[in-house]
Amino acid sequence: MLKDLWREWLRVSKHIGSFNARALITLIYFTLLAPFGMPMRFLADPMGVKKHPQRSAWHERVTHDLDLETARRQG
Repeated sequence: MLKDLWREWLRVSKHIGSFNARALITLIYFTLLAPFGMPMRFLADPMGVKKHPQRSAWHERVTHDLDLETARRQG
């Protein structure tokens, strides 16, 4: 009888632990990561793809002097 009660408790405790883990991870996400991520998502533009009305979408290409000596130093 105690073995059956113990098995049932293990089954129930597994469900309780799974729920607690999901609740804890969700709480951590919404209290730590989301408040940091939302401003970064809306304010940051690391690839420079957001539209800027005063600027063109083209990026200036920087070239260096191309001569025979520079080509020889490459390899």
